[in-house]
Amino acid sequence: MKKVHWFGKLAQDYQRSFMVFALGFSIFFIGLAIFYVSNQYYQQSHLLAELMAAMGLVVMAVGIAVAIVGYLSLNYYRWHQFFRKKK
Repeated sequence: MKKVHWFGKLAQDYQRSFMVFALGFSIFFIGLAIFYVSNQYYQQSHLLAELMAAMGLVVMAVGIAVAIVGYLSLNYYRWHQFFRKKK
């Protein structure tokens, strides 16, 4: 129940929700860059290249998770504004 309350509180601030989404997007692309750079080290050291590739995948997964939280809070905000009763 705490997570739902936190999610609803996050969704009330549209700019903060967008910032969380943008942060997740940025983290994802940092992970993608790490994954891409790991290819450069493949000829020198296979172990280093594999470790960098694994780290890049983990960073991309974290970025995706953060971006999903931001995107869902943005959608929650839109639906809340749409269905809110006007007085």
